[in-house]
Amino acid sequence: MQILEDSLTTMSADGIPYGIAVGNRDNMGASGQTVLYNQYFGENRFLDRLYYGGHYGTKNDQHYVLFNASGYDFIAIFLEYNEYPEDSVLVWADSLLTVHSTRRAIIISHYIINDGNPGSWSTQGQATYDALKSNPNLFLMICGHEDVEGIRQDTFNGNTVYTLLSNYQSYPN
Repeated sequence: MQILEDSLTTMSADGIPYGIAVGNRDNMGASGQTVLYNQYFGENRFLDRLYYGGHYGTKNDQHYVLFNASGYDFIAIFLEYNEYPEDSVLVWADSLLTVHSTRRAIIISHYIINDGNPGSWSTQGQATYDALKSNPNLFLMICGHEDVEGIRQDTFNGNTVYTLLSNYQSYPN
């Protein structure tokens, strides 16, 4: 990740804006702790980067970044893998989409949909979509987890949200 962060190779003071969605294998131990994740990708790694918006709670498991590309302003919210997401986390994400209503919004989480066209929702994916779909700036949700591809599009109040699953880790090369 240091390559993305290098201001010389990226020709950008903060490097290339990025975040990381905590996955099921990042939740180490019986209590689902993310100690190693936060050791290497905690708040301290991002705090001095202008694109880093902050996090929910005491850890960086849920965080967001603000960036622009091709004349558009974006907010990307990274949600920790949690089959049954906490209502308070979804309220936090909803408030960010409201505060940053002029930014195109992307939700990134480890497991949102299954394979297929349309891919069926995971429990977390359905809860996340239901909690955030009323925000007209939400247009994209991205995930991995399953070693396949999937896509779906859902429209609420005239706003279409595209959800994409891509995970190529089991493919050769």
